[in-house]
Amino acid sequence: MNLAFDLEPGDDLVYVAEAVEQIERIEHGLLDLEQSAADDVTLAEIFRAAHTLKGSAATIGHSRMAELTHALEEVFGALRSGLLRDLSAFNDLLLPTVDVLRVLVDEVVAGHTLTDAPSPLARGIVDRLAATLGEDAAEEARSIGGAAVAIGAVDADVLARLLDASRAPEGPRTIITFAVDPGSAWAGARQLQGVMAATETGRLLASVPSVEEIEAGTDGSVVSMMLQGSADDLGGLLARLRVMDDVIQAQVEQLDDEGVPVWTDLVGTAGPDAPANRRTAAHTIRIEVGQLDDLMNLVGELIVQKTRLRRQANLLAGRLGEDLLATEAEDGARHFAQIVDRLQARVTQLRMLPIETVFSRFPRLVRDLSAQLGKDVDLTLDGQETELDRALLEEIGDPIGHLVRNALDHGLESSVDRIAAGKPERSAIRVAAHHADGRVVVEVTDDGRGMDPLAISSAAVERGLIDRVSVVAMTDAQRLRLIFLPGFSTAREVSTVSGRGVGMDVVRTNVERLGGTVAIRSTLGVGTTITMSLPLTLAIIEALLVRSGRRVCAIPLRSVLETLRLPRAKIQTVASAPVLSLARGVVPLQRLGAAMGDPRPEIETGAFVRAVLVGSQGAELALEVDAFLGTEEIVVKSLGLPGDQPTGVVGATILADGGVALVVDVDRLAAPALAYPKSA
Repeated sequence: MNLAFDLEPGDDLVYVAEAVEQIERIEHGLLDLEQSAADDVTLAEIFRAAHTLKGSAATIGHSRMAELTHALEEVFGALRSGLLRDLSAFNDLLLPTVDVLRVLVDEVVAGHTLTDAPSPLARGIVDRLAATLGEDAAEEARSIGGAAVAIGAVDADVLARLLDASRAPEGPRTIITFAVDPGSAWAGARQLQGVMAATETGRLLASVPSVEEIEAGTDGSVVSMMLQGSADDLGGLLARLRVMDDVIQAQVEQLDDEGVPVWTDLVGTAGPDAPANRRTAAHTIRIEVGQLDDLMNLVGELIVQKTRLRRQANLLAGRLGEDLLATEAEDGARHFAQIVDRLQARVTQLRMLPIETVFSRFPRLVRDLSAQLGKDVDLTLDGQETELDRALLEEIGDPIGHLVRNALDHGLESSVDRIAAGKPERSAIRVAAHHADGRVVVEVTDDGRGMDPLAISSAAVERGLIDRVSVVAMTDAQRLRLIFLPGFSTAREVSTVSGRGVGMDVVRTNVERLGGTVAIRSTLGVGTTITMSLPLTLAIIEALLVRSGRRVCAIPLRSVLETLRLPRAKIQTVASAPVLSLARGVVPLQRLGAAMGDPRPEIETGAFVRAVLVGSQGAELALEVDAFLGTEEIVVKSLGLPGDQPTGVVGATILADGGVALVVDVDRLAAPALAYPKSA
């Protein structure tokens, strides 16, 4: 059977975002319980998340999700009440429940569910609860779990009491209903606190239960309040209710002139996070990612115009001198540039998200894989608040996950081997992020066996990836970087855990495609750290503009080490290839046009060489150019060509004068220099 959900257009985005958040709360709570004894805060967190998810699922008619989350609610209601002492009987059911919930959310994304059949997993949890507690105790647990049933439309009797007490004032009326956690020791105080907050607005007409009934003590956990005004007028009150301790759900119902609810808006609370981390409905809105992308594209166009106006103002000043028109043009261009810079900063900030959204998947990954591999592993996550562009977040999860899998599968020893090596029995993996020099740095560190540079170089030679002569001249650091070569592997068998036959070159390729770099440090017997350095955003970058032949090229400034103007006599030849002998060592030299697949037939005979020294992954390359044209902020655009971009080209950009410049792919051009010796 194919069942559609009861969602208005656009509401699916809100529902999915909130559902994913609650599922993550449940998963994190379950993982915390595995690591330590059950505590009231964690139990309450899981219970509330399951309850909120159940309520929103019921609201849109997703019966299987509501059924499954209700089963979770029963289990954790029993834990909180003391009927259930531990979760050992449910260990094989709870985390798989999270996986099923994610599948059920995907059904909402797809717009339909394929069946209305009851959830076997939900039935299994309920049956396990009955088998563990006995039927009578399980029934009591269900009543506890159901005590905070999702708020539905206001009860007819409650509505009648509210209408009678409010004496039908003029203007719109709204009913706000909120539910307090029934397990809270301060349930009555929270109910009273909510009603007092409504009283302070000056709009409260009536509440059920009344203040007197709340003070006398009530059995229920739900309070309904009628207020004068529309829901839009009451955003501040909703915000206060959302951050109030122990309030687990709130609902708004707009009444028509006859006192009949005409629409309902369900709002879940943020849970027990610190108030500083909460963002209320009154102060935030959800925006489609596509709209943010469009906004950034428009900002990119403004940046082009900013540079063009500045150029035109400079031309006017050069022609007119101190003329009033030139002065006004300069002032206007300067003011416009300031506005565009502020707009760019604000739009960029809107696109920034904490890397926690990526890191949050690793506790479950480490937990499952360490169990599969029979290794005891402690995972540490640092810098989860570090922010970067959401487009980058979508891309870096897989590379980091690959590094974590590699550390688990290949980097960490077994407990027996660790004890024999004098190490702690439990291994450690650390995933950390921080900002540095305008970039985001992500490190994956393990305290495992480390990497042997000689073994790596031998494997590279054995696989025909590099010749023995080149290996002899390499440092240990250069040998370690050989793991990033396509086709490299030291594994004798393909693992289903880490690479599945895919090497570290895929990690390097994906990171460099994002404008990042990957570095490696390893000490044999001590451990390994792999570091990724990523730009904060992909949209706008600083570039050095150069001319090579008839074309203008943009070299990302992050890859530029220095610009050179040297006597042509400085060019030497090593193995029939031109090189520059610099203080930092011998560096290969290529004409930029030739490196990008556009060889020039003429031979350069000028007295001096102009070159840009670029670096990537520790490799350095000098690119000969005809002229330096200055630096400029550019917006990188895809060339829109089928298949791969031309050699050495990552995209194009429109310049201030309306011309087009090709953006140089430094990572690809510098890759052949990776194994180049640093001395002649």
